[in-house]
Amino acid sequence: MATQRATPVAEPYAWLRGSSMHAASDACLGLILLTAGAVAIPAATNLGVGSGGQLEAGNYPLIIGWLLVAVGIVALLRAVALCKVEHERWSLTSIAVIAAVILAVQIAVRLWGMNVALLFGPAEFGALIALQLALAVALVRSSRIRAIGMVLLGLLIATIGPDVESGAERFTMDLDALADGVMPIMVVLGFAAADGVLAVISPSLLLACYARKVGRRLTAGLRLPVDLILRAASALLVAAAFYAGYLLEGDGWPVEQIAVFAALGLACQIFDWNRLVLLIALNVGALLEEKIRQAFLISRGDFGVYWTSDQHDHVGAGGRDRDDCDHAIGVGRTRQATAGERVASPFAVRDQARERRRNVNASRMN
Repeated sequence: MATQRATPVAEPYAWLRGSSMHAASDACLGLILLTAGAVAIPAATNLGVGSGGQLEAGNYPLIIGWLLVAVGIVALLRAVALCKVEHERWSLTSIAVIAAVILAVQIAVRLWGMNVALLFGPAEFGALIALQLALAVALVRSSRIRAIGMVLLGLLIATIGPDVESGAERFTMDLDALADGVMPIMVVLGFAAADGVLAVISPSLLLACYARKVGRRLTAGLRLPVDLILRAASALLVAAAFYAGYLLEGDGWPVEQIAVFAALGLACQIFDWNRLVLLIALNVGALLEEKIRQAFLISRGDFGVYWTSDQHDHVGAGGRDRDDCDHAIGVGRTRQATAGERVASPFAVRDQARERRRNVNASRMN
């Protein structure tokens, strides 16, 4: 009697792991980064570029724009040359260990690190933020080129809205939805809405995307009852994301921001772009810019402030005496405290910008 061989079951959504998807992922992200950089460079130049000792509103986004262009070109070249490279993934156990270590470090810093933080200046805080972003990129195993691009994209998004020093509007394109900047919570809601939309379209596709992140494969599709339940729950998730945005905004429906980041979140899921590093960069972007500008203000544009500990030497390099040095450092610390208050209360900047717009509109009507 001839034995019948079992027919192998095809893996659902196997195309997510193919070399064509790798090339498309790098190419699409490269084009996005090139476009963002090409838009940011002339816009930042028009905002004004100051000297090293007094950075203007355009210096920081100008540098990010050029870095976006550079990383975009590298991503496009990688799409052509290394499209068949398969990246290793973290296992679930490794992810749990890494998350536990990060949580333990955060708790230790909050319990015992505050006294040490009082000894830090703007340069040290800026270096710590840069280290945090570098560690986030290093922990990404899918593609560090894409991770660097997502970090830079998050830093650029963080510059949207009023400048922390001059109050000048940056990259708002005269849109009311961007006049107050982009809050990280709106990006999170947009990504949640993206997962909900993708699950409404195909719950199996969403599960396959998450399985790919941890090196697993979706071996079978979902049963019909489970499929229907996930679709209904996902539709509720999309509605909840928009309603939460409405409650947080407090002044109309933030449909534009959530919709844009939902589209970006969909692309991130399909093309395997890391959304977490973008959120980290967006969350610390404004603080990083503030510390960089404070450090260069104190050192009068001397890059040596980042690898020497005596800030008085850098401030006094221009010929000022010790009292002038102390005054400059005092100004820097005052701005640092003010920036900390703004970061601690992100809604304050939004409310102040709204109040300014109301006053401008009222004066025009009169």
